[in-house]
Amino acid sequence: MPLTDEQQAIIRHPDGHARIVAVAGSGKTATLTAYVSRRLRDGVNPRRLLVLMYNKAAQQDFSRRLQQQNRASGLSLPEVRTFHSLGYRIYQRLVSDGDLPPFDRNLMNDAQVEPMVWRLLRELADDEQAEDILNRKKKWVEPALSYFELVKSNLASPTAVFEQSGLPSQCRIFIEAFERFEAWRSDHRRVTFADLLYDPVRCLNGDPAIATRFAGHMEEILVDEFQDINPIQQRLLEILHGDRGQVMAVGDPDQTIYEFRGSEPALLTEGFTEAFNDVRDYQLSWTFRYGHHLSLLANQLMGAADDPVAVRTLCLSYPDTPMTRVEQVRSDDCASAALGLIQQWRQQRPLADIAVLNRLWANSARLELLLLAADVPYHLDHHQTVLERYELQGFWVLLDLASGTFTQYDNETRRQAWRTLLTQPYLKIRKVVVDDLVERLKGVSTEAGRHLRNAIPESLSAFQADQLLERARLLDKAERARCMATELVSGWIRVTDYYNALKDSAFSAQQVDDQIATVKAFAQFVAAQDWPAAEAGDRLRQLQQHRAGRGQDGVHITSIHKAKGREWPVVLIPELNARFFPYHPEGDLSRPTSDASERRLLYVAMTRAREQLVLLTPADRSDNPDSPFLADLAWDDCLALSQAINQNRSAVGLTRNLDPDRTESYLRAIQCSLTIDWRDPPKDTRSPKDALSDEPIRVRHARFGAGRVLSQDEHRLTIRFLKDGDIRQFDRATVAPLLEWLS
Repeated sequence: MPLTDEQQAIIRHPDGHARIVAVAGSGKTATLTAYVSRRLRDGVNPRRLLVLMYNKAAQQDFSRRLQQQNRASGLSLPEVRTFHSLGYRIYQRLVSDGDLPPFDRNLMNDAQVEPMVWRLLRELADDEQAEDILNRKKKWVEPALSYFELVKSNLASPTAVFEQSGLPSQCRIFIEAFERFEAWRSDHRRVTFADLLYDPVRCLNGDPAIATRFAGHMEEILVDEFQDINPIQQRLLEILHGDRGQVMAVGDPDQTIYEFRGSEPALLTEGFTEAFNDVRDYQLSWTFRYGHHLSLLANQLMGAADDPVAVRTLCLSYPDTPMTRVEQVRSDDCASAALGLIQQWRQQRPLADIAVLNRLWANSARLELLLLAADVPYHLDHHQTVLERYELQGFWVLLDLASGTFTQYDNETRRQAWRTLLTQPYLKIRKVVVDDLVERLKGVSTEAGRHLRNAIPESLSAFQADQLLERARLLDKAERARCMATELVSGWIRVTDYYNALKDSAFSAQQVDDQIATVKAFAQFVAAQDWPAAEAGDRLRQLQQHRAGRGQDGVHITSIHKAKGREWPVVLIPELNARFFPYHPEGDLSRPTSDASERRLLYVAMTRAREQLVLLTPADRSDNPDSPFLADLAWDDCLALSQAINQNRSAVGLTRNLDPDRTESYLRAIQCSLTIDWRDPPKDTRSPKDALSDEPIRVRHARFGAGRVLSQDEHRLTIRFLKDGDIRQFDRATVAPLLEWLS
């Protein structure tokens, strides 16, 4: 394919700093490898040209393509590195020069760091909080590790990072935990993956004399995926540049989706200009991935953002790019709708062509189960399939009691099974008491309910004892095995108040949503199968084993974050509703998200598609409102305009829901002489009551989270909250200070 004028301009870039904003599918890698090859042919010393990539996969792909382009020339090639591999090399040099102490080259992994952080948190907490940390390790350790990673993504103090993070006050112990962990790490000469950058950059930043030794050696530095870098990587780049040579940054601020790792769109926009001053801007605006309909929708989505960035570029479909079919499918059962579509598509194409991109992993749970039951193979970009997830472990034990498999457990498996029965969900029984119960029950393989009743200690509260008695009764029922599997599953959910218990024990609202959705999906699936309790465990294992034995052709199920940088012929985005797009976790230990970040996530998801994109949206919008992003898409107008372009029409009528300036710019860029008859959008002539049912007023309550106003008058407000589905009525004057009006 011939290079576009934009690509050729970049390849011919003469001297000076450059910033390239590249839309999805714009041939960025081909352009950059051609640029580097041209520089090498012009005589640039490859030892003074550094290419930095965001991750190992991108680094290997770029190196391979560069080698292919230059195989016949015999030219020496420059280094292509990731930031962390470069940091590791600098770290070694600093150690060799005596500027940093030697370190253990065996990097610490999460399995080594987690128990240390868990211990530090318990030491720093008061008695009540320490007991909670002891019993609910994951709730506390995961957000603490995320905070540690955030601190190590920049040079701000741990306290400053905490203040800016949005974490609640009970997490303030994370600050001291971080400082103690760093002291231990220094004493023991240990490093984590993040420290490969954190330690050397802090050293260089803290001593200008040392930094000078590393500065200015490169004639040119090229940085790909610049929107994904964090402040500490930006600082390393500034030090290496040292006011000599030139820097070329390539990225797309609209694809900044890793804020939880410290990235931010401003580093590519304002930050790059401030750091390198005289910057020449280029664009790669032509996409070779998808057609006009999707380009128009993508432009409309990002053009409606409240925080338009200075260097955004229009996404233009290249003339030879095939049409991309984009459609909405309205359904109140996204999993069943997705399964139906997948079964249709598999008649026409390989399953590997299809990707399901989820905002939360919870969105995939029921679809996974339906795919298993329908014998449709799939590949999951997650370390656990739905049936392996933590929140379902108790149900496995119940079903194994019913089938007799429990009696075949080895000692360690039985010990873990009893711990699961006693702690899922958590009863706030002190860990030392739970440990004692597990030791007393670990040898029990029959009459589990009777043995549990006899083992209940007198020291428990009446509530805790009653809860264990309820569990014992259900164990009796399981061992009798005279019921259906759904009775055991629903019974456990009921007697343990499982959903509320999950809300109480998770470290974030996102984890709550994930876990509750998984349990609900499992319960619905088991009920639909109508299995006897004694057979259900074996049936589920057969489904797992059958999936494990399948070949490579399968549907891809992944998250939007993991989909970045990838593409598929067919992309399906489920749950495009107000609950998940934008998703605002409302939990004790949650960090807030922004609508701007959520909008970018949807943009990334949509632009993974080549041939077909399907958005699964709600059918019943009274209880499950549309995502507000859907209105920003100007759906009907984008469809009408794309059809007019593809059919070479001379004129088309559009409403001003579509941005006129952006639309005219698009048509000029693709050299389309289409005449547009612009009209104002039709006025809403419905009654206020009807308008309210279709165009919900969205609010966010300080305690209950996001919701929809069902009715209101001058004295009262009735709101349905999205998180739990509850409808609450408020005195208007009292609740007003607690509400944020979203629409």
